[in-house]
Amino acid sequence: MALVILVLGIVLLTASPGEAHVVLDGNTVQPLLVEITRDLREARDGSTEEARLEALYGLGERAQSLADLMNLDATSHGQSLYAELLVKRLEEYGIRIRRVGRNMRYAYDMAAFQDYLQRAPRGTRAADASFRLMAQAFYGSVGADPAVLVDINVDQLRAAILREESFLKDYPSSDKVKNVRFFLAMDYYRLSRNSRDPATVREYKQRAARTLKQLVKEYPGTPEARAAESVLER
Repeated sequence: MALVILVLGIVLLTASPGEAHVVLDGNTVQPLLVEITRDLREARDGSTEEARLEALYGLGERAQSLADLMNLDATSHGQSLYAELLVKRLEEYGIRIRRVGRNMRYAYDMAAFQDYLQRAPRGTRAADASFRLMAQAFYGSVGADPAVLVDINVDQLRAAILREESFLKDYPSSDKVKNVRFFLAMDYYRLSRNSRDPATVREYKQRAARTLKQLVKEYPGTPEARAAESVLER
């Protein structure tokens, strides 16, 4: 449970102090909706492919920001009729945000980021789009016990590890390297705890310990390092 709190803390660190008390109303949401409308238009009608791709990535960011606001508001005030109306309005624009998972949190389907990578796998925003997809998959599969897989199986976990390893190889200078190393370390750990083959258990336990120790050494004091220390103590 301590690890879960730390992992959630990593997500919450991206919010500004005042956002914890957001009331989801027109004044809060309208600027985002205006920007989403602009992004949709630019992604379709932009003068260059680069402009269309940038608008597509921006659309994904703003859709994710809106889902985050809806979750913050739900945490503070409970389920909101306004949020449900937003879900229906956004779907009219082809933007899908749903209440999903064991906690019934709002989740964006990440379609804009997936579309970006299909159209520009080596584009300017490819690393950022890849990270968005990995982060959603990782946080969505972490339960109260980090060894337990939630909404993911061992094959999917192996695929996630390959994506994380590829990211670190392809984007060594990305500012998301620290985060992806944390995902990778935890997925090594989870694979070691959910494999039946003794050789696989031993190999991935060693990989997990090595990667966790590297995190603690290279990023001391960060939420990722503190979470890594918690796992190492186990």
